[in-house]
Amino acid sequence: MTTLISSYNYDLPDDSIASSPLDQRSDSKLLHYNLRESHYEDQKFSKLIDILNKGDLLIMNNTKVIPARIHMHKASGGKIEILFNRRINQDSIEVIFSSSRRPIINSYLSIENQRIFKVLDISRKCLVLLKVSDDSIFSIFEKYGQTPLPKYIKRPPTDSDKNKYQTVYAEHNGSVAAPTAGLHFTKKMIKKILDAGVIIKYLTLHISYNTFKPILVDDYLEHDIGEEYLKIDKSIFSAIKVAKENGSRIISVGTTVARSLEFCSMNGIEDSYEGPVNIFIHPGHRFTSINCLITNFHLPKSSLLLLVCAFGGKKNIINAYKYAVKNNYRFYSYGDSMFLENI
Repeated sequence: MTTLISSYNYDLPDDSIASSPLDQRSDSKLLHYNLRESHYEDQKFSKLIDILNKGDLLIMNNTKVIPARIHMHKASGGKIEILFNRRINQDSIEVIFSSSRRPIINSYLSIENQRIFKVLDISRKCLVLLKVSDDSIFSIFEKYGQTPLPKYIKRPPTDSDKNKYQTVYAEHNGSVAAPTAGLHFTKKMIKKILDAGVIIKYLTLHISYNTFKPILVDDYLEHDIGEEYLKIDKSIFSAIKVAKENGSRIISVGTTVARSLEFCSMNGIEDSYEGPVNIFIHPGHRFTSINCLITNFHLPKSSLLLLVCAFGGKKNIINAYKYAVKNNYRFYSYGDSMFLENI
């Protein structure tokens, strides 16, 4: 099996990339792919309720996207853009930065001549910043930040993105990107799903730049996946155990949930856990926690595509992507989704 990242490429016309969300979330397309039967079926996402059965377990990521991108000025007067990566403690954070020249350690970053952060450390593309404002970390981002739309969306963020680039069940601040598989759910859908006897559980995985950073090495096994923060309750493990005993489907809503559950499974975590997740899932991985995956269509040569190929098989997934392109599915964060069933 080749581990060359170049072999995980596919052709995608520019007009297949969704640059804006649909007016109604659940109007998106859903490609239902039964891997055991090698069968595709085109659905509308709102019809997911007809696919699910009583006793099925849906696990979702209730992280909340913050307005994570801020345009600031360095002490020199030059411009700098920062993107929240993680909170270190109550007063300091790590950010990704973009600037023509690096700032100086112990200098200040300002907005409208008001000092907001002090630069404590610099490493590669990251800064460690100490807040010098009276506002809390997340209040600073709420006041000055923009919705951190992916760079392939070639337009400025709008007010509507604040709501649309957020799941309806988002609860805990900390992500720089939405868990996009969850963007298709409406509150009305969730109520119907619960009323049908489907079990829904939530974990919190704060999505950082690490999820999306490009694989720059030829051999993807040399890629550093980095860490992200997870909080998960032991009730999820109990629910998974019951679902397995009953032969029910265990459905990960998104790759972030899949990574979280597989991390716990591989590390023997069966109790409540709060801490780092640093698992890189690629073809050859054997999934032990889930048997179904709801996921959007991901970028070529990305770690997210590798995870989906690990779950569904490289040939199956690449062929499904080709089918999706041919049948006018919308790709990436604001695009359509797949329901991959392997039970």
